[in-house]
Amino acid sequence: MKVPDPNRMARLETAVTAYQEELFRYAAFRTGSRADAEDIVQDAFLRFAAADARIDNPRAYLYRCVANACCDLGRRPRSEALPKQAAAEQEDELPAEAERIGQLLERLPEEQAEVIRLHTLSGLRFTAIAETLDCPVTTVKSRFRYGIDKLRTILQH
Repeated sequence: MKVPDPNRMARLETAVTAYQEELFRYAAFRTGSRADAEDIVQDAFLRFAAADARIDNPRAYLYRCVANACCDLGRRPRSEALPKQAAAEQEDELPAEAERIGQLLERLPEEQAEVIRLHTLSGLRFTAIAETLDCPVTTVKSRFRYGIDKLRTILQH
């Protein structure tokens, strides 16, 4: 019989307090929907709470959960991805500028776009992004630089 971890709820509470707002901003930008972002972040915290293994880097774990859920949402057919919402809820959609930025990032390779999102939208340092993506810091920095260079080229034309 498994003994419940008495510190699990304390770790969850600490993680929610520390990361909820930044995870929500990241998910909202990725999905373009307040409702979807809230659901995704809530699911990420539920996964974190249910994880049996000790998670060494909760921030990286939670960002990876949110990023994966955003990708999964993007793969679903539009009718399934966005439930029918009331007109008032439709007004909660993110502004056109976020949509424009999202469209620009879609023109980049996903690895570069993801690093740019994590660095600029979530304010993560390159070392934290490297932990989240499980790759070397030098790779993260080069993806960021190449992505920014491509965005400049796109915007100049």
